[in-house]
Amino acid sequence: MTGELRWAVTDGPDGTAAVELPRDDDDAWRLEQQARGGFWCAREAGGCGGRLEVAHGPRPAFRHGGSAACAFARHGAAAGPAYDALRYRRPLTAWLTGQGHEARVVRAPDPGGHPGLHVVVPGTGVLEVQLAPLADDAWRERDDALRRADGRVTWLHGPDAEVSAAAEARVRGAALVVRRHDRGLMVGVRDAGAAVRWVRLASCLLTAGGLDVPGLAEARARHARRTAEREAAARRAGRAARRAERTAAAPWLPGFEQLPLPAPGREAPGREVAV
Repeated sequence: MTGELRWAVTDGPDGTAAVELPRDDDDAWRLEQQARGGFWCAREAGGCGGRLEVAHGPRPAFRHGGSAACAFARHGAAAGPAYDALRYRRPLTAWLTGQGHEARVVRAPDPGGHPGLHVVVPGTGVLEVQLAPLADDAWRERDDALRRADGRVTWLHGPDAEVSAAAEARVRGAALVVRRHDRGLMVGVRDAGAAVRWVRLASCLLTAGGLDVPGLAEARARHARRTAEREAAARRAGRAARRAERTAAAPWLPGFEQLPLPAPGREAPGREVAV
């Protein structure tokens, strides 16, 4: 087995109440007493849905009963990233329900085994929770594909998705980032300069126009204003450069001065006049 299995859910095989088993055995005993209903290998995290037991000792871990045909039974360390999505999913869906939305949540698979969340909310579009690292080009491709399929898309970039958050902030003036806080979530407005202003998810509102987060509209307005100022400065610099080029294209050449015109009634010097 590759690594101990230290993750489970406490609300049934199809549940999302994820818990992490403490590394200290005394703390593991206390968690076991609190979870009176027992522990399951979560199907929503890619597990088998089977019952789990706590194997106590210097390195406590969850253990499948019998010979379970489960990937986490062989590779327990792989469960951590998979269960992490559940720790975001539970407070996010509770917040949506509290606002009267009916959301359909599916795991957004990642080749690295660290899935995010794809949340479809009728009437408001899609919330895309990106928990795994995602390159700039890959984020642009996925964003284009999601917008073609679903129209309105709001990204929430997790702590490991710094590159995609920076990419969106450059494109749109600000990006929304998310992190866990106790049992809830914090949402931050990341501006193009990488400064982040954090608020609780409860302070946000999901509308037909997308996720309304305090400070988001202001950050994007500042970015639009600065972009307009930079473009205006670039246009002024371009006009000045073109004027300088035109002046340089017609240099003054010595020895070719224009001679003055002769006064009326007098012929120009050096010329013969026919009689």
